[in-house]
Amino acid sequence: MIVIKYCNVDLIRDVDISHYLKSLPLFMRDEILRYKHFPDQKSRLLSRLMLHESLSDTRARTCLGDWKRDINNRPLIDSWNTFNITHSSNIVVFAYSTTGLVGVDIERKTSINYEEIMEHLHSEEQQFIESASDPKSRFYEIWVKKEALLKAVGIGIVNGLNDFSCLKNAVDYQGKRWYLTELQIHPAYTCYLCSLSLDEEIVIQEFKIGLNL
Repeated sequence: MIVIKYCNVDLIRDVDISHYLKSLPLFMRDEILRYKHFPDQKSRLLSRLMLHESLSDTRARTCLGDWKRDINNRPLIDSWNTFNITHSSNIVVFAYSTTGLVGVDIERKTSINYEEIMEHLHSEEQQFIESASDPKSRFYEIWVKKEALLKAVGIGIVNGLNDFSCLKNAVDYQGKRWYLTELQIHPAYTCYLCSLSLDEEIVIQEFKIGLNL
């Protein structure tokens, strides 16, 4: 099973940030407070609160204090499920899988000079985008799918952009077949999930935040 949690950062008032931070380990508080702007603090804070709830939901024998990062800076908790985090503008998405690797990415569909990025994509993807009546929408589709896959693999978007094509929703990469699923989170955003299973159950939940944390 894959569980998706999402939330709008605007649900946290600026004055309440300090209250929610009290529920986190000290190293997490310090990391969040290093960001100077409230929206950046809120997006990181929300992802940690979603993780906290997910650990509780699964009755995990581990805690937020076990959070660490691998050599590619991907967060993980030993002896628990793989998880992934993404945020764009006002929306934060948290995903975890009970069966295997998972990646998720979301992007707000805004004006962007995508032509500067096109040359780094696979040639099939470039042709797909350039031939569209709405190339910007196609660019976001390809970009988000590609980033979700690279996050699932664990190497990040800085590597391997043109190594594979994401025109199809089943992609063979690094000896595995990855499946890409579009998530309907918000009409102003494009969001995709990447996993190793086509038939895995996907549960999407809006994260509810309250001052009782």
